[in-house]
Amino acid sequence: MAPREFGARLLGQTPTTDPKLLIGRNMDVGVPEITGDNSKYYMKVKVRINKIEGKTCLTSFNGFECAREHLMRMVRKRNKKVENVFDVVTKDGWLLRIKPWTVLNGRPASTVENKMRLFMMKFLNEFARENNMNDMFRKIISTEVQMRIKREGSKIYPVRFSEIARIKVLRSPEFKSTKPEPEEKKEPKPEEKPKEEKKEAKKPEKKEEPEEEKPKETKPKKK
Repeated sequence: MAPREFGARLLGQTPTTDPKLLIGRNMDVGVPEITGDNSKYYMKVKVRINKIEGKTCLTSFNGFECAREHLMRMVRKRNKKVENVFDVVTKDGWLLRIKPWTVLNGRPASTVENKMRLFMMKFLNEFARENNMNDMFRKIISTEVQMRIKREGSKIYPVRFSEIARIKVLRSPEFKSTKPEPEEKKEPKPEEKPKEEKKEAKKPEKKEEPEEEKPKETKPKKK
């Protein structure tokens, strides 16, 4: 079943020998299957099974993506595509990695592109802090967010098209992080080297020179 916040519609069926094995499984679903709005055919949602009640699998939101063909179709000659990727935190504590996408009417200087990227990052960070995950998702599906980016971004430079290309859930209240956080590397303590005993320099022993044997005195023989 789709998440209750989105109507709890039937999304499909799956066989299993053990229902516990289904928990944590992801499934890609078209937005029209959840909302019934066929005009959003290019939008796709990823849901994750988090609970089983009898023969019903309950799911939660786990990602969003727009078809690349739909995005590239909006790019024309003498237009400039501007995109950015950054993390936002919603009002109810979801950590999301979001990728906004805009097409500018013309080919502006790189300074204008940087201003547009900073504007999208600031706007979506503030928007996420003011809305919970469900409200934010509804406003993205209804293209309310995209239209506000287009309208306010046009004050910097004329915007032809705006879209949210992708959302990835990094942390949610139901699940741990989908990407393990890097552990802090602890620098190993330098091992104390045993103090080397100072070796006293031994004086070279003098070799005793063998004494020269003196010739024995021979006594004269008595006649």
